[in-house]
Formats: sequence, structure tokens, C-alpha cells
Amino acid sequence: MKNFLLLIFISMLFSCETKTVEIEKKAGIVLNGNNKGKKFVLGSDKDAQIALDMVQAYADREFDKMNELANDTVMFFPDMGGKYIAVAAPANDFLASLHEPYDSIRRFIWNAIPLKFENNDYTNVVVSFQEFKYGKDGTVEKSKVVEKIYVRNGKVFRINQLMGELE
Repeated sequence: MKNFLLLIFISMLFSCETKTVEIEKKAGIVLNGNNKGKKFVLGSDKDAQIALDMVQAYADREFDKMNELANDTVMFFPDMGGKYIAVAAPANDFLASLHEPYDSIRRFIWNAIPLKFENNDYTNVVVSFQEFKYGKDGTVEKSKVVEKIYVRNGKVFRINQLMGELE
């Protein structure tokens, strides 16, 4: 009888199943624009990785990789100028022109935070990093950068860049 009860207990122990339930927590609030009044939810790590790959590919001059990660057209809002630039793929010539004054660019990425507006189909990944641009003339430009990289269906479709000087 003891063996039978022990067998039932062991069977019950191994038949228990742990269920994991993912809860989507909403937080924050959008105060202006098309998403006014909506809250944020966390986006996916996959979208965060796409944004990180895009940021690093630019610094490494991997323009073909950037084209693979991008939509057919990417709306780029540079840190200066105040207007979006529509960049069509392949964007190698445009990207090379941005790199032209520099021997190299190094980026030290701090974080990538994927956020979605509730009920939207895209992720806004906020990536912050320090950037060092080594000019062909020997100068070094040091910046602190925040890029908001918008990802839908695994492709980047918009990049907003905010930049400040770094001492």
C-alpha cells in the first residue's frame, strides 16, 4: 500500500504543469500627436535587435546590411535641418555621402528600449549611445545621441535623430 501511495504521489508530482502567462502592462501617456491619450507597452527584443543592428551597421559602413534591415523607403529626420528626408533603398550613395568626411565612426551603445503605443502595429525603439567621428583632417567629433528607430514587420521605416555635444 505504501508503494502504491508513493507511486501516486510521484506521478502527481511529475504531471503538474507550470503555466506562464504574459501580462501586457501599459504605462505612461502620450500628450500630443496622432497617438495622443494612448499609453505605452514594451515592444519585442527582436525589434530592439533590429534597431541595434541598424545603428552599428551605419558606424561600420555596412550599407548593404542597412538596406536589408530597411523598408523600401526610410524617412530620416536628422539632428539638424528640421525636415524629413525620404531615403529610398538601396541607400548606399546617400549613406556614403554622410560618411565622406570621416575616416571612421565609433559608437558606444548604452541601451535599446522597444516601446509600442497601445493598439499600434509598429515599435519605436529608443537607442542611446556615444559617438566619436574621426575626421580625415584629424579632428574628432564627440556626440551623445538618441535615435528613435521605428520598426514594422521586421523593417525600419523611420529614424529620428537627436544629438548633443559630448565633452
